[in-house]
Amino acid sequence: MLLKSDAYDACIGYFADNLSIFEDSAKPASGEVIADIVLDQASQLLMTFCQQQSQLSNETRLMVVAEGDKLVEDIEQILGKCWEHRATQEQIEFIKEYFLLVKNSLDSQVPYL
Repeated sequence: MLLKSDAYDACIGYFADNLSIFEDSAKPASGEVIADIVLDQASQLLMTFCQQQSQLSNETRLMVVAEGDKLVEDIEQILGKCWEHRATQEQIEFIKEYFLLVKNSLDSQVPYL
């Protein structure tokens, strides 16, 4: 499904290409931890997707949610030690933008579900 698509590979590549956003710890950070922001964005993505794709079977929805878990694990692996750091505003904006890209990629896979 999504995690085995070219669209997902492009999303992961985009995230990896922008790792420098997560390497500068000199910028002021918010009260939110990066892990919490990623988990919130993933949850919102999955809820929105499932609401918009009401024609999908429960089995397919469960597969999508399972892939959401794997997506979060992929991001955690990419970020490594930054996962538990407090986020800067730039990092928050990037994460939100990234999940919009993932949502678009997921939407493009609907015909194959």
